[in-house]
This record gives sequence, structure tokens and C-alpha cells, in this order.
Amino acid sequence: MTWTATEDILPPVPPARRLAAAPGGLAEAVELTAAHLDSRAHTVADFERSLDGLVRHAHRDRHPLARALSRALGHRYKEQEIEAHRLGGVDAVVASLLWLVPGYSLRPEYVRRHRGHEECAQEGLEVVIAARLREIAYTLLSKDPLPFLLSTPTWDTGALEAAELVERLTAYRRLGVRPGPADFGQALLRVRRDDPAAGAAAEAAARLGTAEGARLAAWIGTDGAPPPALRRVVEPDPHVHRAWQRTGATAPQVAFLTGERPVFAREFPNSFHWLGRPHEGFTQCYHWHQGHPVRASVLPEDRDTQAAWLLPHITLAATADDHGGAWMLPHLARLGGPAGPALHAAVAAGLGGRYADSRRPAVEALLVLAVRGELDAPLLGRELAAMAALGTVKPNRLADAARCAAAAGAHATLWTALAEVLPALLPSVRGAGEVLAVAASCAERSGAAGPVPEAVAAAAARRGTSALVTEARRLRAALTGG
Repeated sequence: MTWTATEDILPPVPPARRLAAAPGGLAEAVELTAAHLDSRAHTVADFERSLDGLVRHAHRDRHPLARALSRALGHRYKEQEIEAHRLGGVDAVVASLLWLVPGYSLRPEYVRRHRGHEECAQEGLEVVIAARLREIAYTLLSKDPLPFLLSTPTWDTGALEAAELVERLTAYRRLGVRPGPADFGQALLRVRRDDPAAGAAAEAAARLGTAEGARLAAWIGTDGAPPPALRRVVEPDPHVHRAWQRTGATAPQVAFLTGERPVFAREFPNSFHWLGRPHEGFTQCYHWHQGHPVRASVLPEDRDTQAAWLLPHITLAATADDHGGAWMLPHLARLGGPAGPALHAAVAAGLGGRYADSRRPAVEALLVLAVRGELDAPLLGRELAAMAALGTVKPNRLADAARCAAAAGAHATLWTALAEVLPALLPSVRGAGEVLAVAASCAERSGAAGPVPEAVAAAAARRGTSALVTEARRLRAALTGG
């Protein structure tokens, strides 16, 4: 059905910010690296600027950099030799600059997943990060380290402008530098393919006459387009959830199976190959808040794929005694690429979280998408209806989340979404009256007008003065002007 309504008045969303240039001075580079390593909030900006600054200063003169790092950070490393797998993040690069990491442990074949997390998408993203870091560290041990990185993002989400990557590849060709496979692979994953200037950048890349230029041109074309994920309803393995003591997590639930992408096995390093295999997400692991923006920055232009991987973990917040992974939703909403069905399903599942603090991130993600004009409210409503029918989303929890979003001004958006949900709840699902009350309030505040949904009309025509009947009549009056 089609309704008319006034537009929402929503709070602004902070825009993506350009990364500042890498620190120009040696002291500044060391200070930034130390601050990043000491911080619990690992931002993409600090992570990437630290890396780029270390690489650039090591290329200019490695020895003063090593001495400064030893004075500022030498206390972090108590052993004379530390294998790379024991070092996380920028520590692997710093320790290599201090000659504490044996070169053999930086080889690509030593980048592996932890046992038991073979199918975890978050672990897979960490493997990609580890491969890039160890490749950088290995080049720093050589006589000819890289002058700068190809994959340093343009924006604090991790996104990279295609024209900037063309400029960097041009400089590499002029200097006779061979790109690192993991660094260039990461650069491709970050390119903003939907930018209006990307087409011109693809033509410029093709004119470079290098293998990397040709790959970039193809990536901006069809190679970089992820295939649509397959939506389905699955029944999780009860043995997995019993082992992890997540009772109630075995009910049927919505999942998305990401499509196969042969380009990864054909042209990317081994640590990237899993990105091209079909994947449905994984709940048998825990990944804490620390570092998650850095993980998400591996695929900053493919938020729908990341949402598909995260969906089973978000669903746990609704179906089990678990706070789930909904806390990542606002960040995913701010990334690039299409806001597709998997992202809308993840927001829907988050709105049904068992605890209020599990629902709040989903509300924030809904508002972010609405402000950016990327929320498909009818699609969100249909997904909520489907999850309500499965028992994933309980009406009383949805009503609470909807009230929070309405308080921020999303009345028209919420009415459009809830109009799709009401037929699945009426006439008698427990808690339907609460959802109906929020829908009626949103319809009134947004000035919605249009046909009355059949389920609402039937409820309004019933005898009595129950809360459900009263709210149905209120909604009918709002839509008909009566």
C-alpha cells in the first residue's frame, strides 16, 4: 500500500572524515604510534596513520626511527625474539623495526586462523589484517622498504578514492617499486567503486600498462561487484549452541548466504581466499568491541556482506540470553556500498534484542540509514514481520525500540515500516497492541494518510474498548482524517 506522510526531522549524522596525512616528523610518528598502542579504542584513523608513518620514516632512514621506537616502546617487548603470531596489530611492525621478530615467522604461510574459529568471519577479517601487517613488517626487514603504502584509506571508514590509488600506482611505477600482494589486495577492497569519478579512474588505471593498473580497472568494473546474498531460513546446529551454553539459540532464524567470488582465489593472496567462498556467518566465537572498526575497514565498501556475516550473532541477542553483536550495527550503517537486504535484516533482528542495551545500537543504525536516505522502510518492515512470525522479534521489544526511534523524530519512517508488520501481529499476537500504539502515534505525528490496512480495519471494527481495539481505531482515524 502507499501512504503519504511528512518527512522526518532527524538528528544529523557525522559525515566520514578524511584521514590527515601521515606524521611528517619522526617524533610525531613515534608519539602517534605509542598513543595508538596504548589506547583501547583502536580507530581506523590512528591505526592507518601509524602504519603509514612508520613505513614512510623507515624508507627515509630506518635507524633513527628504530632508536626512537626503542626509547618510547622498547618496554613493551620483554623477549629478545618474538614470533609474529604472538603480536597483534601495529606491534608486529614496531617489533620488526626493532629486529625482535624472526623473518621466517612473517612469511604468508604462517598467517592462520585460531583453532575452532575456522568459519568465523570476524576471525577471517583479522587474518587479512595480519597478512597485510606481516607483509609490511617483512619489507621493513629488507634493504629496500616501501616508500609508502597503497592501501592507506582516504576516509576514516577505511574507504579509498580510486583516483588516489591510481596516483600511488603511478608513483610506484616511476620508482620501480613492486607492490606488496596483501597491501594491494587490501587497497582494492577499499576502493569506492560507486563514486562518480571511479569510471575516469578506471580508464587512467588501464593506461598505466601494469598488471596492478589492469586489476584496478577490472575491479572498478565487474570484478569488484559482490554477488547478491541468498536469503533463507535456517535451523542452527543445536550441538554448537549447547557447547557454548546459549540456550534458546536453536530456533529457526533468517540467514544470508553470501555468493561465490572466484576472483579472490584467482588474483588475491591465500589469506584473502575465504572472502570469495560462500559464507553464512558464525556464532561459535566471541569478538569484543576493541578493534572492530579496524576489522570492518577491511571491507568498508561492502557493508551488506559484513551484515550477512554478523546476522547470526545479532540474532543471538534476540533469541538467547546473549547481548549479541548488535553493537557493530551503527558502524556498519556508516560504511559504503549498497544498504541491501542483509543489512536491513540485521537491523530488524537488532530491534528485537532481549535487552534494551542490545536494541539501542539497532535503533541508532536505523536512524543513520534514514538520515542518509538509505533506509528502505517497507523492506525493513517486511523483514520484521517475517522475524516476528519466526519468533525472533517479540512485539513488546519491537515496540520499545520503535518508541526510541520515534523519540528521535523518525515518525514517517517508522509508520511505513510498522504498516508492514501489523498484518503479521493482528488480531491476536501477544504484544500487538503495543506495536499498534506506536504505529498510531507515528501516523498521527507524520500526518500519514491513505488506505487502512485490512488487519487494522478488522481490529477497529471489533466490539469493546480493549487497548488493541482502541489503538486500531486511533490509527484508522489518523489515516482517514476521521
